[in-house]
Amino acid sequence: MALYPDIDSPFEDAFDVVERLLPYHVFQQPEDDLQVLIGKGKGKERATSSDTTEIAETKFALGCHRRLRKLQERFEHAKVTSGNYTSSGDQAYFLAQAVLETERADNAALSSELRNARTELDMKQREKRLAQQQTFRPSFYPQPSQAQYYRSYPYAYTQPYAAAAPLYTTMSAVPPTPTASSPTSATTSTLGTPLHTAPPTPVSYAQTHVTRTAIPVQLPANSLSALHALGIVPVPAANLPPPDQPQPPAVLKETTQNGTMLSLEINISLLQSAQMSGLAILLNSIMSRSSQAQTAPANTAGAAVTPTPVRSSQPSTPISASPPGPSTGVGNYYQNGFGGQSHPQGTN
Repeated sequence: MALYPDIDSPFEDAFDVVERLLPYHVFQQPEDDLQVLIGKGKGKERATSSDTTEIAETKFALGCHRRLRKLQERFEHAKVTSGNYTSSGDQAYFLAQAVLETERADNAALSSELRNARTELDMKQREKRLAQQQTFRPSFYPQPSQAQYYRSYPYAYTQPYAAAAPLYTTMSAVPPTPTASSPTSATTSTLGTPLHTAPPTPVSYAQTHVTRTAIPVQLPANSLSALHALGIVPVPAANLPPPDQPQPPAVLKETTQNGTMLSLEINISLLQSAQMSGLAILLNSIMSRSSQAQTAPANTAGAAVTPTPVRSSQPSTPISASPPGPSTGVGNYYQNGFGGQSHPQGTN
């Protein structure tokens, strides 16, 4: 009755309540405790898994309680410390964040202005360097003059240079028409200016080089691509920049013969060494082609031609390559090449 009370029937009176409930509460013990008391042994046994789990949970609960206590103490200390300041903590945090954002915006603006100033400074320095290069550019480049030492001393058994001129002597791709009155003269079409047979001295060469910087040249129109390849782009005279600005190295004056010939003025002082060498090769090739074109009609004419070497120091003696003929045929003339050496034109 005490261990198994009647729980289905209602209570009759107060005594029945005490008698039925009191033993139940008094004798209701955990089963583990009853097992220990009932079981045999000396009172020593190993801890079970439930005991180990309970001990670990108890330690964890104690650690959480200690952490909670520390957090409460820190919070109380923070509230006491913030009370000592003139402003509250949340207001001070908002003000500090606003000041930080303002400083960041000012720093970004200063960085942008500094970048723009550096860019403008670099641009001005680049323009200044370009202006200095254009201002202090040499008026002319020295030309190699090794050939002067050889032109002054003609050899006995060789043909000397005739009408030697600087590299920038005006030349035309169309040779002059030979006449009977000049069978032994060496001429070159230089826009109406003949070349003399006397070799120039170094003094006259230097004077010509200094005084004549813009050289008039006549070239065929198909050689314009070769000039462009050398970096020499002729500019029409109507499109020239003002005198105070840099001038182009080549100026196109006019076109003749229905646009097949170009009249140019080339400023030697504005050309580089590679451009001058290429221009010399171009002029030499044009002169050689024109001289070859003039050789064919001279061969078909059938007239006797007597090539005569031109010497400036002694009279020339004609040397006939065939029996002499009448002088009224095609006249003998020498087409001056780029290097100043005369080439006989016309053979039997």
